[in-house]
Amino acid sequence: RVTITQSADGVAEVRLSRPDKMNALDLPMFRSIVAAARRLIADRSVRAVVLHGEGRAFCAGLDVNSVAGSLQAQANLKELLDRPEGEISNLAQDVGYLWRRVPAPVIVATHGVCLGGGFQIALGADLRVAAPACRFSVMEAKWGLIPDMSATVTLRELVPRDVALELTLTGRVFDAAEAMRLGLVTRIAEDPLEEA
Repeated sequence: RVTITQSADGVAEVRLSRPDKMNALDLPMFRSIVAAARRLIADRSVRAVVLHGEGRAFCAGLDVNSVAGSLQAQANLKELLDRPEGEISNLAQDVGYLWRRVPAPVIVATHGVCLGGGFQIALGADLRVAAPACRFSVMEAKWGLIPDMSATVTLRELVPRDVALELTLTGRVFDAAEAMRLGLVTRIAEDPLEEA
């Protein structure tokens, strides 16, 4: 679900690879993203990280069907939310926040949509480059949830409190130009992956 390739000059390319679901986050995707971040935290040969999504979107957010309804979905949700003994965060939180612990600069290239959990992953990066047509949202409000995959920290670090509150409470969708005006996107580029 996630691949890492490293160039000779130390740039690690991390690709979210679930294009049939717009890279939506199910349990295997959460595990793979966290494993990739942990690997890069430990790898001192990495000089920069470029994180992007394969297919039509960076990440459409949580795959709700993977955590709702069936007994297996309930077990998945439990694994996402339970904190391992001695840890201060859970798997769902680590997927976004661990990028902050990577010692090299982390650049996210977004296109298509960057919603909910996908947006929270992007907020964990040092820099965000977006395609002009990319759409963003803190979608959790639409599900009656708080954005606790890390946005309660990372969003507030990037924008004033009232802006973070408005985006969190409304769950409204906004474009790359507005994201840049708000300080949530570093740069807009026709080819964000190439620009990153």
